[in-house]
Amino acid sequence: MIADIESRAEWREEVMRGKMFGFMITSVSPLQYLKAYSGQICGRSDWEGYVPAIFDYLQPDGYFKTHEAEITALNKEVEKYRGINVKGEERRRLDAVRAERKERSQALQRWLFSQFRLVNPQGEASTVLDVFAEYARNMGLHQSVPPSGTGECCAPKLLNHANKQGLKPLALREFWYGESPRGEVRHHGKFYELCQSRCQPIIWWLGSEELRVKSEKSHADSHQSNGNLNSSLFTLHSSLKNSSLFTLHSSLLYEDPWLIAVNKPCGLLSVPGRRGLPNAQDMIGYKVTHRLDMDTSGILLAAKTDEVFVAMQRLFAKHKGVSKEYVAVLEDGEKEGRGVVSLPLSADFLNRPRQCVDYEHGKEAVTEYEICGNNALLRPLTGRTHQLRMHCAHRDGLNRPILGDPLYGRVEADRMYLHASRLEFIHPVTGKQIVIECEAPFHNA
Repeated sequence: MIADIESRAEWREEVMRGKMFGFMITSVSPLQYLKAYSGQICGRSDWEGYVPAIFDYLQPDGYFKTHEAEITALNKEVEKYRGINVKGEERRRLDAVRAERKERSQALQRWLFSQFRLVNPQGEASTVLDVFAEYARNMGLHQSVPPSGTGECCAPKLLNHANKQGLKPLALREFWYGESPRGEVRHHGKFYELCQSRCQPIIWWLGSEELRVKSEKSHADSHQSNGNLNSSLFTLHSSLKNSSLFTLHSSLLYEDPWLIAVNKPCGLLSVPGRRGLPNAQDMIGYKVTHRLDMDTSGILLAAKTDEVFVAMQRLFAKHKGVSKEYVAVLEDGEKEGRGVVSLPLSADFLNRPRQCVDYEHGKEAVTEYEICGNNALLRPLTGRTHQLRMHCAHRDGLNRPILGDPLYGRVEADRMYLHASRLEFIHPVTGKQIVIECEAPFHNA
């Protein structure tokens, strides 16, 4: 498939900027191989050799293009007022145009999703709108409106096409080709899990009964792990471990009448999740004051009283009076020496639990680093979700993912090589400086 992509000269400029591709193997004799790309390429959804769009809305004089042009005209009218402090009648006019633009955009989006018609393995047909509503009812969700771009990813295209042709899927994968998007971390040639917000409900409806059950399980997992769809169709990885493998009794690092610190192993949740998986907080018996990612090992602190718990949470939230150090093994790369990474982060709401660099709405995130070879010492000066992982992996950061990072890395390993090795803080009761250290369970690279 890579050879085919690279043989199409007219694609080169666009796909090198980044594009998701997918393929499927189906159970016909001989085995059939189907290919797809997300969205469009060069404004087309009908390139030969690739499955067609679920609904092609790009006809020049069609309903979508006509109404899209009307919304574009409204956008231009709003742009005229950019940077101008308008009042009175002009303000009322601007507000009216914005309201009309919003109403037209929502109406066009609803129309579009009503045209995306899906066929499941039983031959039943439904629209994307109805599938999302049914998924929300089954999962107990409030959000039942599809986000923009729903139905245009590779997996929905491939499964819908296979169902319409009466083909049984054996395997399906999606991979990234080209440069990473500015705000995300995507690596050329690497396989990726399905996006949760756009694809999960559709795959739940398009797939077999087995895949539907797996999809429901993935929905529950996505709030406490890496959110990967665990199915025979999708080759993904899980770091969940059996509870019998974990014990924290021999991992005590510090204890006084108010606080207790343990060495959390890789693969254990810090706090309880939705599915009742093993977690450090239940094992310790006290409230955890900060969190480590499930795939990160190292120092985890818990409070024995509610008052101390609140005091420590405030300390970690402000990130003043507290110092944290992590050791990591990074993938090969050019970045070495000392420095600071400052990239604002926010949640990637369409691909939870992934984070993204967001220069407009993201929260400040700052990390000091020291790198020698593949070994890194990382000091987060703020406490954002996946901060160290994103700062290491992102092209505007170190551009050297943490070895074994299942979300942002390129290289697979037996674990994610990130360990919380040192914690220093002012004790909320005694006022003394407390230093807790914990040696990493892995050797330097």
